[in-house]
Amino acid sequence: MDSWKEFSRGAEAVLFVKGEDVKKVRQKKSYRIPEIDTELRKKRTRAEARILERLGQIGIPVPGVRFVASEEFVMDHVPGVQVKDVLDKDPLLGKKIGLIVGKMHGADVAHGDLTTSNMIIDDKGKISLIDFGLGFHTKRLEDKAVDIHLFLQALESRHYLVKEKAYAAFVEGYSSYADAKAVLKRLDAVEKRGRYKMKKVNDEA
Repeated sequence: MDSWKEFSRGAEAVLFVKGEDVKKVRQKKSYRIPEIDTELRKKRTRAEARILERLGQIGIPVPGVRFVASEEFVMDHVPGVQVKDVLDKDPLLGKKIGLIVGKMHGADVAHGDLTTSNMIIDDKGKISLIDFGLGFHTKRLEDKAVDIHLFLQALESRHYLVKEKAYAAFVEGYSSYADAKAVLKRLDAVEKRGRYKMKKVNDEA
């Protein structure tokens, strides 16, 4: 019988794969009091699984959850490649991304780490969102604007050659979300704060 094989390790969790299943295990943190650490890992594991279940129920492409157990849960393996590896060749994928993110925000969920590394595209062009370890439920425009800010940062750092075209396509897709204008207006404020903080740091250097 196949055993679980590690295939990805991050700051908070390790992913293992076996057949069509992926297991996400949150790692112990030695700097935290053991009882608090255990409770935090359980809480965050349950929260992430609930978000995936909720989004899956309303048709947003995310990994399906098989079962949850304490500090780990098992989900479906999502076939394909990371969008970060193909967006430069097809920046108009931004529209699909915008449609998905708009629907996610419409369900009052913020991803928390919305980068092209956390998006998978399969051989039929379907894009799925993965890794909701920093995701949370929210109705705040600010939280949703920060999601888009993170996406913009990913475009600027990894996809700067196609940033304008990809972001324009993203906005076109995202505009299907009822509160899109309000979120994008708030994004302007988030961007200005970021530029102000950067200027202040440079002035003080």
